[in-house]
Amino acid sequence: MTDFLNYSSLLISTTIKHYLNGPPRPSWDLKNHLTFAKFSSSSNSTKTIEQLQTVNSVPVPAKTGVIINELKINNEYRNEAQVHLDKILKPYEHVLDPEWKNLKDDGIFAEWVQVPNDEWEKREVRKTILFLHGGGYIFLRKESHRPITSSLAKIANARVLVINYRLAPQNQFPAALHDALSAYLYLLNPPKDAGFEPLNPKNIVFAGNSAGGGLSLALGLAIRDAGLSSSGGIIGSSPWVDLTVSMPSRVSDECADFIPNRKGGGTADNFTESQASKEYKEKDAALAAKIKNQNLGPKIWHDSFNRPDGRLQLYVANEGLAIPYVSPMLAESLCDLPPLLLTAGDDERLLDEVIYFAHRAAEPTKYKGPSYNAGKFEKSPFQTPTNTTLEIYEEMPHDFQMLMEHVCTTKSYERMAEFINRVTNILNEPLPPSSYNCVNVKGEFGPLKGRHEKCLNWDKIGIVPS
Repeated sequence: MTDFLNYSSLLISTTIKHYLNGPPRPSWDLKNHLTFAKFSSSSNSTKTIEQLQTVNSVPVPAKTGVIINELKINNEYRNEAQVHLDKILKPYEHVLDPEWKNLKDDGIFAEWVQVPNDEWEKREVRKTILFLHGGGYIFLRKESHRPITSSLAKIANARVLVINYRLAPQNQFPAALHDALSAYLYLLNPPKDAGFEPLNPKNIVFAGNSAGGGLSLALGLAIRDAGLSSSGGIIGSSPWVDLTVSMPSRVSDECADFIPNRKGGGTADNFTESQASKEYKEKDAALAAKIKNQNLGPKIWHDSFNRPDGRLQLYVANEGLAIPYVSPMLAESLCDLPPLLLTAGDDERLLDEVIYFAHRAAEPTKYKGPSYNAGKFEKSPFQTPTNTTLEIYEEMPHDFQMLMEHVCTTKSYERMAEFINRVTNILNEPLPPSSYNCVNVKGEFGPLKGRHEKCLNWDKIGIVPS
């Protein structure tokens, strides 16, 4: 009853503000303003971890014109994925909780989202999207993202595989990456009863929003580093690629975004005490003691990661924040990845990290990683710039494709479909060169604005703000 009254009050107050003072941005109608207010209120409310995960696990209906087929990916794919991850995570294992290897279930819950009677199995190019959902690595599910996944299935005329990867803090990094890689291996070598033949990796595009966008890029890095066949492309919508929250837009007072301005604070201290938070804090304390006392490996973190107030993120220990598969923006090299399409809202807090990631991928000799990784790019075996398309959408907040009914949302989906067709070679055309674009509220393209490029001169990349 209290939640209903609070929501009703928010509805009324926001409607009054909309007509008296105007919306947060001129192009927003009342519906978009109300959606934004609802998410802003939710982001600033205090809940237990369990409440957050339960409330946001309610299934959302798919859009009309698609069907959902649920399945479970067997743990044999996790076993195979673990072999690859053990190899690439070797330099970081002394700061990781090994519990990710102890499987507590018999598989990964997943679902296919597709248009009925799509004759996908008969096509020469079986366009497939492996979609990884957002939610800060701690909440939301495949069911909550059906508005996005069903839109992608329809506009791209592709099948979309969505998984419920394991969530933090109950499952620490690299559990989510482990499940994502397992799903990719499933697509490349499905069981006999899967209903489809093994897919050509170039027919597969990774896509994700927010944390899922960051995870999609981390998956691309992991596949590259493990020497596996890469996918056709990667789409990151508002991807979270810097868990050190080091970029200026994270603390900007000018954003119209529902992500709170934490001014150096993280998610770990924003929840009411509960059984889940108690258990994770106990495990975190034990891991911190192990790292400090046993001296099992080299120091791979910056001094700014040492915080007396504890964890910055629920997803990984502070000492692991700069691991490239945690914060892809901080990787030694972003070269030799599949073609990238990166989108962000002009008014979102993750804006700067998306811009910087795009420039580092496309122009690696010009835009460097963090100061504590100086000289490491030159020694990396990955030196070929990544074909990267960056699109910044005017007046849009974080995750606008999921939240806003707007010209920018429509244009963004159109661009995703075009990108998928290009990288899977449906269009039989070469990829255009890397580009950085600003898209106005009418859907018209232009160059980045001066304010977008300020972050390219930021000298505290990957350094946790005090």
